[in-house]
Amino acid sequence: MIGMQLTIRPAAARSASLPREHSHPVVARLDGGISALRSWSAAAARLSGVDGDGRCDGLALVEDVLAVLGELLGLPQAAAAIHRAGGGAACERALDGFLALADAYGTFESAVLALRQSAAELRAGARRGDGATVATALRAHRRTERELCRLAAAMRHAVRRTPAAASRTANDADGEVVGIVAEAAAVTAAASEAILLRCAAMSRDVPAMVQTAASHKWLAWLGVTRAAKKAASPALEKLEELEECIGEMESGSEKVFRRLLQTRVSLLNIHNPL
Repeated sequence: MIGMQLTIRPAAARSASLPREHSHPVVARLDGGISALRSWSAAAARLSGVDGDGRCDGLALVEDVLAVLGELLGLPQAAAAIHRAGGGAACERALDGFLALADAYGTFESAVLALRQSAAELRAGARRGDGATVATALRAHRRTERELCRLAAAMRHAVRRTPAAASRTANDADGEVVGIVAEAAAVTAAASEAILLRCAAMSRDVPAMVQTAASHKWLAWLGVTRAAKKAASPALEKLEELEECIGEMESGSEKVFRRLLQTRVSLLNIHNPL
């Protein structure tokens, strides 16, 4: 398999009726992962819902693409192709792109942690009927949502700057290797924008949930205990589900962040071979 040539035909240049032909299974898997992630991003843009499963699926697909990209970059043929196609300049462009993604995911990790902490404080404050705690946690929650929206805008800018389509040409096998690396970066950025926007939007109903949960204290003080429990339980359960969803996203974003760092290390090794 080491002597096998890497040949890639860009998805945009292939007819849907033609089989995808690759001379290396890693290339086939990466191309398939890129297509799956692009399809997920398109579906996420169409859907108005912000289900937690969708966000976590997106992160898992991003991680899968980066994992296979890491395998590709570990192949001697890929390193040689990158050098022949542009050497240092090609690597530097890829390094810049993945550095921007890694920086964004580092901030994303911090934002998700803050989101989980504020969600926990919201649930605790609502259960106790502590208005001051709830108000403080809501402000923190909204600040984090704004930060996520800013990160999504940065991802959108990264998508526009990535010359993936221009890099993947059907007549230049070496250029295609560089192109699929750039395309992996571009589709990761596009999917990440959708993930960030969904993450920012997932708690838009939090104020109503908190208000409903907190109202059980007033009902209890009025002696309407049964009504108080009925009012509080669903809202508190939703807040708990929100915490769990945020926890899953925290785990997923951490995995993606590690993959991005590994990708940069692989590119650095290609750029500066021992």
